[in-house]
Amino acid sequence: MFQIEIDRSSQSSFIIFKGQCSHNDELVKKAQAYIENRVEEKISIEHLAADFSVGRRNFDRRFIKATGNTPTEYAQRVKIEAAKKAFETTRKTISEVMYAVGYSDPKAFREVFRRITGLSPLEYRNRYNKDAA
Repeated sequence: MFQIEIDRSSQSSFIIFKGQCSHNDELVKKAQAYIENRVEEKISIEHLAADFSVGRRNFDRRFIKATGNTPTEYAQRVKIEAAKKAFETTRKTISEVMYAVGYSDPKAFREVFRRITGLSPLEYRNRYNKDAA
């Protein structure tokens, strides 16, 4: 049986972000691991660059060259992927998920979530979590 969603205009909500680790820059791989292992924290890119003893501009340049994303974009995508998994598999509220992935501003969380998935957090949870409805 096939179902058709007539009103869907994008496949964005189905994208699964798996990181972009198919490069040879070890510093960027370490930074990616750092970001992925600290989803719940608010990560300062300046501090991250300093922790790896690299200037901010050089760090950004290397990160973009290796992954195609800025460090900030990469961190956002990692956090939103964690939020998507939480919405799909738990009964947590939007606020609980937002805080669990390191956001404290509901408006910023909604805007980033919508930009990446094409849906609001509430729409995503209602659509992909059968227990939430």
